[in-house]
Amino acid sequence: MKRVIIAGMGPGSKSCITEEVKAAIDNAEIIIGSKRLIEEYPDKKTFYAVTADNIVSIIEQEEAQEYVVLMSGDTGFYSGTRKLADALEGKYEYRILPGISSVIYFAARIGKPWENAAFVSVHGKKQSYIPVVLQNEMTYFLTQGNVSQICKQLQSVGFSKAHVWIGENLSYENEKISSGEVSEFTEYESAGLTVMAVYNDYSHTFTITGIPDSYFIRSDVPMTKREIRASVISRMAVRKNSCVYDIGAGTGSVSVELALHAPYGTVYAVERTEEGCSLIARNAEKFGLNNIEIIHGNAADVIDNLPVPDEVFIGGSGGESEYIFDSILRKNPNVHVVATAVTLETLQDMISLMEKNNMSVLDIVQIAVTQIKKTGRYHMMSANNPVFIIEGRRMQ
Repeated sequence: MKRVIIAGMGPGSKSCITEEVKAAIDNAEIIIGSKRLIEEYPDKKTFYAVTADNIVSIIEQEEAQEYVVLMSGDTGFYSGTRKLADALEGKYEYRILPGISSVIYFAARIGKPWENAAFVSVHGKKQSYIPVVLQNEMTYFLTQGNVSQICKQLQSVGFSKAHVWIGENLSYENEKISSGEVSEFTEYESAGLTVMAVYNDYSHTFTITGIPDSYFIRSDVPMTKREIRASVISRMAVRKNSCVYDIGAGTGSVSVELALHAPYGTVYAVERTEEGCSLIARNAEKFGLNNIEIIHGNAADVIDNLPVPDEVFIGGSGGESEYIFDSILRKNPNVHVVATAVTLETLQDMISLMEKNNMSVLDIVQIAVTQIKKTGRYHMMSANNPVFIIEGRRMQ
């Protein structure tokens, strides 16, 4: 049987690969990998391929018995190893050899620990990274040379003074490491192979549940207030990769918090007004979120075209509650629903719809928030309208 070794090549230079990987390459009949990696072995028979399908196709067509597939960095860190291993399973004998990731190499070069750090890859990927930086003291980025773009985004949300380190061409003779404040790198032109680290000294001060109302861009469009929003978000309990609907999204305050809790998922913010959609877009941009999809229209007109939801928040149904329930339960019979109501009629409608659709009403609460406002030398109470929160799910 043909044998395949998937080898982690470290940050790039031959000096950083392990002795085990060196031995595997020496014994290989054929080497497969990216052009940058295979050009280091002109004395070997090499093939350029980076996708699992192309790599397997080469192995199928060649008669050799010993193959080494070169993977940049470490085989377990933002690597193509997993897809390749799945493609090889059951066809060929394979073994995975680890390497030194560029992030670990970089952390050592700048003298900073990484055991409690967060990691983000924007190398050909779409990921909301501002929430990651907000919540972690140290964040390491794998970039595709878009350092200036990242720094501009960080600066736009108040991180102009945050300290950054930038590592280019790591482990090569032309290795370059720069450091300074975010504002110094908003126009920086970096190499394609670039690792970046951001230090956030205030990570402990940011919360992603119950963000102050003043943080959001607002107008006369209704907004779910902080105290209600915090209760809603805690009941939604979205996972990191959840697909979530926010129906009647208004200014997008709930969408923003949901998206912060589901950085690898998607929040579909359904809003009928153009002004509301504009505000949602502006608030998503302010928090650096690209996992919010804005859906302009009435829920009944657009909801059938959305993906299957894991959780649904109904902040405003526009009189379309029955159709909304029919649609989301067709898509996912076990969908988790949280809704708010400010009138007894809406409350009753929500309870009736949940019972009609055999959903267990897990929780119903009323929250009445009274704010204390200073008037002259007195402190006066200013009561907001009470809000009902209804939570339901079909129990298996």
